[in-house]
Amino acid sequence: MRVQRQSNMNIAQLLLTGGRGAGEYKSNKIGNRGRRDEYVHGIISPTITYSKNNSRTIGISKSVMDAINFGYTNIHKDHGETVNSIKVNGKEYSKKSLPTVDEAWCSTIQAKDNVVHFDNEKYYKYTDKDGCLHTFSCDHDRLTQPYSDLISGRQNSKSYEITKFWNMLSQDGTYLGLYYSATEQKQFLNDAGIKEGFFSVEAGSRKQEYFYSNGNAGVAVRKFEYDAVYDMYTNRGSALFNKYEVGSVFKIGGKEYTLNEDRKLDIPYGEDIFDIQFPQMKSDV
Repeated sequence: MRVQRQSNMNIAQLLLTGGRGAGEYKSNKIGNRGRRDEYVHGIISPTITYSKNNSRTIGISKSVMDAINFGYTNIHKDHGETVNSIKVNGKEYSKKSLPTVDEAWCSTIQAKDNVVHFDNEKYYKYTDKDGCLHTFSCDHDRLTQPYSDLISGRQNSKSYEITKFWNMLSQDGTYLGLYYSATEQKQFLNDAGIKEGFFSVEAGSRKQEYFYSNGNAGVAVRKFEYDAVYDMYTNRGSALFNKYEVGSVFKIGGKEYTLNEDRKLDIPYGEDIFDIQFPQMKSDV
């Protein structure tokens, strides 16, 4: 996936941000406790790519796989991992022999009531547009490639991009546009069954709320930003509207709204306020 910067900001965003660019980078705190930075693409070795038929679990039970994928910190404490093997309940397993996570153990990444939720110590799956199956585990409030895949040499760059997308959303999706095009973002959201409007993403105890927009503020707009702009349009007003005549017609989400005498707009909450077309400004004469 290519890196794409969002260069254009609408007037509402400029008012809210004081003119700061959408591409400004803010360092995150995910890197604590030795975790890989989710916002910066790490070095991934796509030595083996996922295929349409890649599940194999013969010889190793789910309980053993769970112990590896969700209990690896305890294994490390007991010095149970070497370069070539990992030990579970006193039995040693070759890393190269570890199977992929069985698709039957996985839940499809699917929204319920416009909420995508990932439970810790659970497995998930996603089939990409090319028909390739990707399996994941949720661990420590993060979606990730299963540890068994990582140590057996099945790192996959596409899987990493998928987990990064959901992990950014569950913490702070401000910079999604730096890593994913609008088309790619909509693909992931639509595939998960998320409808346009308010939605949220949860991973363990992490949760963030957004508005799925077709406007120029990004695809996933943080809810608090939506609320601030909505309040400015409908309640507080804005110096922005002083540039327009009372009675000017604004198009929001394809619907027409008239600027009233208080220089505000009567917009129903939940409309896509970032999908806005401004009328012609009044003459300065």
